Amino acid sequence: GGGGGTNPLVATVRRHTGGAVSALQFNPHPASANLLATGGSDGEVLVTSLDDPSNPNVCVPAPDQPKRGAEVTKVSWNTQVSHILASGSGDGTAVVWDLRQKKPWCELRCEANGGALSDVAWNPSQGLHVCTSSSDDRNPVLKLWDLRASTSMPLATLEGHARGVLGLSWCPHDDSLLVSCGTDNRTILWDLLTLRPVGDIPNDDEPSSAASVASAGAGPAAAGGGGGGFDQQPFSGIGQSQQKRYDVQWSPLLRGVVSTCSFDRKVQAHSVIGLATRCGRPPAWLKPASGASCGFGGTVLSFGTSSKSVSMARCVEVPELKAASDRFESDVAGGDYAAFCTKLSAEARGKDESYEAQCWGFMRIIFEENARAQLLQYLGFDPEDIGRKASEFANGAGAGGGPPDDAAVDVADGVDRLSVKDGGGGGGGSGPMSPAAERAVHRALLVGNFDAAVWCCFNAGAHADALVLASCGGSDLWGRAQAED
Repeated sequence: GGGGGTNPLVATVRRHTGGAVSALQFNPHPASANLLATGGSDGEVLVTSLDDPSNPNVCVPAPDQPKRGAEVTKVSWNTQVSHILASGSGDGTAVVWDLRQKKPWCELRCEANGGALSDVAWNPSQGLHVCTSSSDDRNPVLKLWDLRASTSMPLATLEGHARGVLGLSWCPHDDSLLVSCGTDNRTILWDLLTLRPVGDIPNDDEPSSAASVASAGAGPAAAGGGGGGFDQQPFSGIGQSQQKRYDVQWSPLLRGVVSTCSFDRKVQAHSVIGLATRCGRPPAWLKPASGASCGFGGTVLSFGTSSKSVSMARCVEVPELKAASDRFESDVAGGDYAAFCTKLSAEARGKDESYEAQCWGFMRIIFEENARAQLLQYLGFDPEDIGRKASEFANGAGAGGGPPDDAAVDVADGVDRLSVKDGGGGGGGSGPMSPAAERAVHRALLVGNFDAAVWCCFNAGAHADALVLASCGGSDLWGRAQAED
């Protein structure tokens, strides 16, 4: 070169003989990035180590294997294992080489009719999935292979191109998307979950070229059929062939961007984000890379792309509420709910909050062993005292007096409506019970003393009420009530 600069050439390797170098690729794994795989029209695959660029070390993947005669059309390093290399040939076969074992790992006979393979690509996330494409116009297909299942039958075949496939590329950001281009001037985006084409990446020059050809062929000479007219079809074919894309690649950094190159010396970049969403689901690169979920007590679960684990943290917005929640959990952990209610009732009473104290006191009774008796005591009813006074009334001691006891809170007044209506008394044609008798019956029923309530009714002459109440007090009381009636 000129300008006084240094020669940028690092090394020259001359090992392919009898033809051109038709394929090459550096190893994508950082630990093996010094390895360069090449394939030639002589049918040989070489691996060159450039640890020392001034002295390249060239070797063949399988020294004991004879050299294959068909041209090597593609070499492709495995995306998961650094010592696995695949090569495609012009005879329709693909060979997977194991550089450690120094022998072929398997051979895929992709084209039974001997058509050439145009491309070979590994799944970016699955090391045993590979895709091959055929440049044969008679069978323009892409084949998906699962090397765990079979090396003789493809997992699936993608049909969509009308003529031979020239190149393919597997999306590094979403392994369910694949793009291919062919001699039919189509660049197709594939959905590998449905095994169907999603759509075409348009060729920008195609409509204008077709329009110009149509306008040229519609002139007077073409209409008259002579006099200087000429056929535009051959020139149209030349224009379309120059626009054909012979290679396509996904961007390794820009997600959703595909680059293409064509025979008219153009390299174009295309955004396929809108096209990729036509498959009915968002591409993998549009899915959330991180997320969080909030739980009870300020617990926050989160995940992100920097780690494969889920982290848990506590975010306290109201410290007072957290302290109350922790105190509540510790107090009820032992299961002594009565003591917990007693404690809160005492705290409320100390703050002069009588209503709060009564509520917690009432709740404490619910958790006591003899809750019913203590509830009556809490409301101001003494079962023994009420039973004694009801018995005295039944024996006639309080028949003409006032109520047995007016000191307690008269909850029985609210039960008055449950009694038999006036005039519903029993035998002898007697009138309704007196207020004192009704109160004695109500109080006896409130504490569950059916025996005293029945005899109060008999003493007041309400035999029908006595029999109804006796039927609820057991067979013994029922028998004695029948004998009394």
